Amino acid sequence: MREHQYKLKIPETLDIGLRNRFFFIILTTLILSAIGINLVHVKFFKSQRLKLIDSQIIESSNLLLQSEDFKLAAQKTDAVEESISRVLKGTRIGKVFMIRDLKSNIVYQSFNVSLLQAEIPVSPEWFTFETATEYIRVRNIQLPGNSSRILQVGLVLDRNFLDWEIIDVRVINYVSGIVLSLFLASVLLTLVLLSPLRLLITHLKDATSNLVNMRDVRPLPKRLLRYTHGFWAKSDEFSALLETVQKLINRINSNYKLTRSWTLQMAHELKTPLAIMRAETDSKSKLNLLPTGYSQDVLKEIEQMSEIITQFLEWAELENAQIQKDLHALRIKSVVKNVAARLEKISPHRIKLHLNSDFSVFANPAHLDQLITNLVTNSLKFSSSSQHVEIITSEQTLVVKDFGPGISKEVIERLGEPFNVGTFEGSEETGNGLGLAWVLTVVKLYQWEIALDSQPTGTTVAVKFPKEDHEV
Repeated sequence: MREHQYKLKIPETLDIGLRNRFFFIILTTLILSAIGINLVHVKFFKSQRLKLIDSQIIESSNLLLQSEDFKLAAQKTDAVEESISRVLKGTRIGKVFMIRDLKSNIVYQSFNVSLLQAEIPVSPEWFTFETATEYIRVRNIQLPGNSSRILQVGLVLDRNFLDWEIIDVRVINYVSGIVLSLFLASVLLTLVLLSPLRLLITHLKDATSNLVNMRDVRPLPKRLLRYTHGFWAKSDEFSALLETVQKLINRINSNYKLTRSWTLQMAHELKTPLAIMRAETDSKSKLNLLPTGYSQDVLKEIEQMSEIITQFLEWAELENAQIQKDLHALRIKSVVKNVAARLEKISPHRIKLHLNSDFSVFANPAHLDQLITNLVTNSLKFSSSSQHVEIITSEQTLVVKDFGPGISKEVIERLGEPFNVGTFEGSEETGNGLGLAWVLTVVKLYQWEIALDSQPTGTTVAVKFPKEDHEV
C-alpha cells in the first residue's frame, strides 16, 4: 500500500510551469522584437550613410564641373591639383580624383590614389569597391566639352563606418544592457500580467481547500472584482472569467444554504419520532406486550440513532461557529491524563503516555478534551486489541500514534466530511465518520495545524498549537 499524508494548509502560489512559460514567451517576443528593430535600424543606418557618401561625391563633382577654373585646368593636367584645391577647399579631404581617357589610361590622379589597391573602371556611373578594411565609392562623369576625358571622384572610408564589426568593451556593455533590460522587462510584465490570475488561483485554492465543511465559499476579493468594471472590462476575457467564477460561487453558496437547512431540519425532525418510538417501546415492554430481547434491541438501536443525530447537530453547530467562546489556558498534560484515565477503563493497558513537555493551550475545555478523546478513540477502535496507542507531547505538539493497518485512501480523500466511515480487514469495528470531522472542525476553528501520516504499519496524527508569548 502507498503511504498517505494529509496536511491542512492553504496552497501558496501560481503554478510555476505556467509562470515560466509566460515569462519565456514574453522574453522571446521582446528579444525577437529587439533583434528585428536593430536589423531595421542597421539597414536604415547603412542606407542613410550611403546617401550621405553619394551626396558628398555629387556635391564635389558638380562643383568641379561648374567651375571654369577646373575646366581650363583639365586641359592642362599639370594644373589640375591646384585647381581642385582652389575649387573644393576643405571638402576635398578624404576624396580621390582621377581623369582618364576612354581607354582607361590615367591622365591625372590625386596623390592619395596610389594608396588604393583597386582598379577602378570608367563605367558605370557609380562604382563600389570593398576591401578587408576599406569602402570605396566612385562616380564616373564625362567632362563637358571634352568627350574623350572621364572625371572620377571617389570617397575612401573605413569599413566600420558602414558595418558594425568591432567587438570591444563598449559593444559588450551595449549588448549586455539590452539583454538585461529585456530580462527585467519580461519579469515586470510577467508579474503585472499574471498578478490578477495569481490572485484568482490563490483565492480558488483557498476556497476549495475548505469545501468539505458547511461554510460558504468566500466571494472573490475586491482586488479581483475591480477587473470586472471599467471601459476595458467590456471586451476582456479575464473579466468574463471573473464574472463566471463569481456566479459559480454564488450558486455553490446558495446550494450550501439549502443543503445545510434541509440537513439540520431533517436531523431535528428525526429526534421527535425517535423519542416517540423509545417511549412506546419502553411502555409496551413494561406491559409485557413485546419480547424482552426484542424490546432491548429496539431500544439499543434507537439510542444509537439518537446519539448519532446529537453528535451531528453538535458538529454542525461547531462547524458554523464564527468565534471561540469560553476560552481557558489549559495545560496539555492535565487534559491528556484525564482523557487517558477515562479511556483506560474501556481499553485497559493499551494507552501509553510519553508526556515529554507541558504547555498551555487556549481553547474551550470541552473542545480540547473532545479533540483528544476522538483521536485516541479512533486509534483504539481501528487497531487490534493487542496493540497499544501512544500519546506524545513535545514542543507545542500533541501526537497520537497507533500501529493498525492505516486509513484507506478513500477515507483520506474525504477527510473532514461527516459520515466518512472506514473499516479495516479483519475488524467489525465501524464508526459514524464524525470523529475526525469533529477534530478537523476544531482545528480550523482555532487555526491550529494538523498533519496525518497513514501507512500500512500505523497512523500518526500530530496537532501543533501556537506558542503563547509568555511561555518559554
